[in-house]
Amino acid sequence: MARLVQLGWNCTRAVPVFLTACVALTAACTSSSDSDSEKGTAAKPTVSAAPSKPAPLDPDEAAKADALAAYKAYWTEVPKAFAVPAIEGTDLKRYAAAEALSKAEVTVANLKKNHRVMTGEPVVTNATVTSAELEKKTPNVSISSCLDVSKWQITDKKTGKPAPVATNPVTKYVITSLLERWDGSWKVLKYDLHADQPC
Repeated sequence: MARLVQLGWNCTRAVPVFLTACVALTAACTSSSDSDSEKGTAAKPTVSAAPSKPAPLDPDEAAKADALAAYKAYWTEVPKAFAVPAIEGTDLKRYAAAEALSKAEVTVANLKKNHRVMTGEPVVTNATVTSAELEKKTPNVSISSCLDVSKWQITDKKTGKPAPVATNPVTKYVITSLLERWDGSWKVLKYDLHADQPC
């Protein structure tokens, strides 16, 4: 996942300030001495310095930001696949590989076999890069986040009603994931759910 900062301009305050500045400037010009006018000298307007450009983002921080963006995109595509259920038609393969993609494919196959889908969406918050090895031949980062699955449920595809499944009292817990950068793109390779760590 650059942010645009919008600067608001309060017109009701800006206009009087602008007019006051004009009046002051006019008064200064008319009160100049005759000797100044005879010499043809006039006060030169003050030129303010150009605004400084923001410092470029550190390459390591930029890489971490890209990894976090890919991680969030992964969690956008997973519920899309499970809602059909099908991997095709989603961008899941763009953001997942190896074990993470295999688990998704197995889940899709099981949902199809049992005529079920997953409705609603998981909520992922507090995604944070906990470690990074960006100088390796294959750069990688580890991300920890809080996963809330309370509004993401298995549903019978025919009836649209929640399917009877074993319930887990913990629906909001820590999940840790490993991402690697392949050919310039970050992919989720694997993840671990920590139901013993509610968040």
